[in-house]
Amino acid sequence: MSEYVVVRPVWRRFEERFLERAVAWVRSGGHAVVARADGSHWLYLGVDERGRITKASLWSILALDQERRSKVKDGPAKGLVTSRVEPHAVEAALDWCERDSIHRKPTRKIELDCLDCAACCHDANVILYESDLVRFRKGGRPELTTPTYIKRARDGKVTLRFLKDGRCQNLAPDNKCYVYDVRPHNCRVFPAGTEACLAARESTLKIRDGAPMSA
Repeated sequence: MSEYVVVRPVWRRFEERFLERAVAWVRSGGHAVVARADGSHWLYLGVDERGRITKASLWSILALDQERRSKVKDGPAKGLVTSRVEPHAVEAALDWCERDSIHRKPTRKIELDCLDCAACCHDANVILYESDLVRFRKGGRPELTTPTYIKRARDGKVTLRFLKDGRCQNLAPDNKCYVYDVRPHNCRVFPAGTEACLAARESTLKIRDGAPMSA
């Protein structure tokens, strides 16, 4: 399926003294950046009915090149997930809030068609696992394990090799995947509508959550 209707969280920035408002926003489905008195910024993110971090929340953290997070144990935000925004990522997190300032509600419905987009198939860092290489071989595509298609770093990390114009070698002119049946794990699990998806659309297609960017 290439068409999706996604209900995504809308970002808001709050001062620490308005934490309860931030928490109410998150519990209603949004995401919040809380600026504390010490100058630090913290993400406050939602959880599902089982108390587990949602996919949208997790991918927001990953989109900032971060992984560390914790669950709030007491106070008004009890049960929510929080993550301190590292200095290198503050500008990006605040940009999300600026982008979403035009939306009044905590959630926003967007329609996406991956075959009209394919932004995530450009200039991406697709990490490959040994299971991906095995899948290539078993799927009758052993050439995908050669240096023509993959890069091996000194630390052992293996990634897809993209063309000089930034396009994935396995992306067809009609935006279909030449190797869809054996595509890498990280391509399989990449979720439409997350911040990673929106960032790819913005950098590749100049679409800022559905609205063309000004010149």
